[in-house]
Amino acid sequence: MTTRVQPRFGAAVWALLAVALVLRLAFVVATPDYRLTGDARDYDGHARSIAAGEGYSRTLAHGRPTAFRPPGFPYVLAAAYRVGGVQETPSQRRIRVARVAQSLIGTIVVALIGLLAAQLWGRRVGLIALALAAIYLPLILVGGSVISEPLFDVFLLGALIAAVQHRRSAARYRFAVLAGALAGLAILTRANAIALLAPLAVAAWDGRTRWTWRALGQPAALIVVAALVVAPWTVRNGVVLHAFVPVSTQLGSALAGTYNEEARTDRRDPGSWRSVQHVAAYRSLWARIRQTPEAELERRLRAQALRYAADHPLYVAEVGWWSTLRTLDLAGLHRSRATAATIGIEPGWATAGVFCFWVFGALALAGCATRRARLAPAFVWAVPVLMLLSVVFLVVETPRYRTPIDPFVILLAALALAAARDPHPSKGWR
Repeated sequence: MTTRVQPRFGAAVWALLAVALVLRLAFVVATPDYRLTGDARDYDGHARSIAAGEGYSRTLAHGRPTAFRPPGFPYVLAAAYRVGGVQETPSQRRIRVARVAQSLIGTIVVALIGLLAAQLWGRRVGLIALALAAIYLPLILVGGSVISEPLFDVFLLGALIAAVQHRRSAARYRFAVLAGALAGLAILTRANAIALLAPLAVAAWDGRTRWTWRALGQPAALIVVAALVVAPWTVRNGVVLHAFVPVSTQLGSALAGTYNEEARTDRRDPGSWRSVQHVAAYRSLWARIRQTPEAELERRLRAQALRYAADHPLYVAEVGWWSTLRTLDLAGLHRSRATAATIGIEPGWATAGVFCFWVFGALALAGCATRRARLAPAFVWAVPVLMLLSVVFLVVETPRYRTPIDPFVILLAALALAAARDPHPSKGWR
């Protein structure tokens, strides 16, 4: 019996991954008019420069050295350009290569969602999660854009899978070190991934021996390895920016774009982020942008935004409220379409993605009530909570900024469907 089940399971996995890849490539074919917008232009510019052997582009930062974009995705995109030989070609050829690469990355995300589900709840739930992830439209839409979030999901899920495996393995440090390395790569892709270190360290901690070196050595190794992965980029930033910038200089503009009078008094989209160049309070800073070092500009923007937040403490709660609604696509379809457009998603596709998320979200709510969800390790569910908290008081744009949370929506939806067939499972996570 076992010899039959194993090939059938493997065939099902490969078939679902093939479906996932075909759907992602089909979306690329169905949207030939996709153009680079916003952040995608920066990623493309840096990738072309890196692929040409010139490192990070200076033309994107007013002729100055920059660390505004974390390096993870630009370097992966540069590798795709080099493999495709398109770094010097017209933009449309580069875009095709980039979107095909994103389709492959998105398929890896699908595989990792299925693997994590199988780790926690067994093969049947893993297959359900794999099937749901393959057809989940928001991930397909994000994966059709030239942005960093799909790659971030790969590192996030990979680190979590390694942490779960660490809890089962007799090897004391192997998977803790792997989780730390992947967490470091996640941080180099999206700086807010530093929040992942807390649940990963908890996963690596041997609570049975509490505060002994045997218990603390593994989470310490995880954090040290993550820091070592990030360190070369931090050193590079110190050399070229002459300032301590661990990963990115994005925080100042993220805060300043939300904590200002225009955003607070916006009646149509309260507490919504806007570019600092369009904010009156920062006009004088923007006028001196070419003369102000990037790290110093970030520090000034951050300080001024934090002062504004301190002067309007209730507004901070308002930002959190509206950003939560936007995360759930409950702040109006106009807003969902507008934020989807920032990564090149057309209105019709954006609307379809919203309805798909609502269906999966309803299933996820049902999944929350299942026994399997309750018995899963708390550090697993801490990951999406921390990812939400890392952006909810700054800026939220869907489906993009929900991408690190969507895998957990899919996991819960899979649990709901599994419970419909087996309402009284004999095991929780395993």
